[in-house]
Amino acid sequence: MKRSLYQPRLFEDNDSTQVALQVVEEAAALAALAQALARSPKVALSVAMHADDVAGLALYLPDGTHGYISFVESELPLPQISAVLSVALNAVPQVIAHDAKAQLHALARVGLTFQCALFDTQIAAHLCNTPFSELSLSNLAKAHLDTIIEPTEDFIGTGRNAVSIIRLPAHHVARHFVQRAALALQLADLYESKLDAMNQRPLFEECEMPLIWTLFDMEQVGVAIDVPYLNALSQELGGQMTQLEGQIYALAGRAFNIGSVQQLSEILFHKLGLPTNKLHRTWRGNNISTSAWSLDEIKGEHKIIPLILEHRELAKLKGTYADALPALIKKETGRLHTTFNQVNTVTGRLSSSNPNLQNVPITTELGRRVRKAFIAREGGVVMSADYSQVELRILAHLADDPGLQAACKRGEDIHASTAAAIYGVPLIDVTTEQRGHAKRINFGLAYGMGKKSLAASTGMSLSQAEAFIARYFRTFPSLQRWLNMTKREAARIGYVETILGRRRYLPRLLPNSGVSAERRSRAEREAINTPVQGSAADIMKLAMLKLHARLLHDGYAARMTLQVHDEVVLDCPLEEAEAVQDVVRKELSSAYAMRAPLAAEVGIGSNWDEA
Repeated sequence: MKRSLYQPRLFEDNDSTQVALQVVEEAAALAALAQALARSPKVALSVAMHADDVAGLALYLPDGTHGYISFVESELPLPQISAVLSVALNAVPQVIAHDAKAQLHALARVGLTFQCALFDTQIAAHLCNTPFSELSLSNLAKAHLDTIIEPTEDFIGTGRNAVSIIRLPAHHVARHFVQRAALALQLADLYESKLDAMNQRPLFEECEMPLIWTLFDMEQVGVAIDVPYLNALSQELGGQMTQLEGQIYALAGRAFNIGSVQQLSEILFHKLGLPTNKLHRTWRGNNISTSAWSLDEIKGEHKIIPLILEHRELAKLKGTYADALPALIKKETGRLHTTFNQVNTVTGRLSSSNPNLQNVPITTELGRRVRKAFIAREGGVVMSADYSQVELRILAHLADDPGLQAACKRGEDIHASTAAAIYGVPLIDVTTEQRGHAKRINFGLAYGMGKKSLAASTGMSLSQAEAFIARYFRTFPSLQRWLNMTKREAARIGYVETILGRRRYLPRLLPNSGVSAERRSRAEREAINTPVQGSAADIMKLAMLKLHARLLHDGYAARMTLQVHDEVVLDCPLEEAEAVQDVVRKELSSAYAMRAPLAAEVGIGSNWDEA
């Protein structure tokens, strides 16, 4: 039977004696807790927070010393509490927390700041192959510590019954969050050994933990948004949508809700009788999919389809960006503050949420107009730096291919160089079509592209695509050896690794896994893609660490504000632009020693699109 920590008692030691819950309310108690911190090799903390409210801080030390400091009921003024704890926490060699960055932001709101080595149990669990859906502290405590703890929402309440955490009695709040701190401490001990056993400690300590501080600073800085520009764009997009709706209704024969899947299906597949044989079913298998991907398959069947797809794009840009972003600007800073996530992807890429700024379109003219809304501080410029063909360079590095590496070192257009080698022509004579074929196979290689995909994307016949792929691998035989070796090794051990040792487990490749040929084929593509895309993510994280440290060390006011896959965006004072541009290019290009050297391109403009 699982024991619950959420009982009148706080904790039990080996002989079942109770440990008293200490709520720090006086200066002497706060000083004693600070002295205990100064002697301790580490401390686990849990901030009593819910939504934007911060009620206090729970601390738990390895020797059992613990305390809860209320920010709303203490006899001490909050500035004094924050000053004492800031100094004390700065002196502790390691601070343990679950989802540490969120807690750092909460503490910063009450003026409590420190900087030391972190141990984030959520990120540790992620690196140790815990699925994203199971990364909560309560899930980990139940799975690994045989402990059940009440979710914070349960004692705060939900809906109309919800009570602000700052209005609850301090002792009531203290019990819950001291328990959470104690659990984080126990989980950290457990994951210390797991990280070692899975060879993840270097990645954890040298990349992911210091990156928390870099991302914390980026989120604190935020990004400037041109609100009047977005308001005007919203009106323009709304007008275009109204015009499209008139055209769509005329073709449909009546007005309907274009955003309703049911009504759209009725119009397309019943009233207009469009074919469904090319389309996919929804996940339940009952309805014809009306996703953009599905409708794109039949866009030549009727004039209404391109109009619906265009209306969808306009609606997404208007609703997700033009209308939503101004409402998300913080009044305190006048800037937009996204959250960067380190545990949301299987390849190690960062993701962005609240709002998601990594999905701002760049391939369409309308999407680029949204990027124009991201501007610099007054008197500054936006600087954008991205890696040139980084995944191809990583592929050349991993496969140790001399041909591709030589093209990278010469600074050539890698796609054109590939085409020249395959077709046996001088680089200067490579045609646009030949370069396009080489580009598709270069990019498709890491995604398991076969002859059918190549034929579909280039207009080649199947026999031509097959011959092209054969020539490609004759030209770069080490690539084919690496592909085969990677799939073979993944099937033997059940996982693949990036250049920093980040693992992705692929149990479908193991012998006797019993999966279908289609699922196994997909797992093989993931086995190839992950070391390439994941290594690109590793390199970008190392570059961000180096760049952040360099900007601080050299006293620049420029700061990183956004990171999108292979790109990093900075807000930079105009007078620093030339010097910082050189710093950015140098730090990105030297982030990791590659056999196919890294190359970074840096642009400057008044907004993100111009940069």
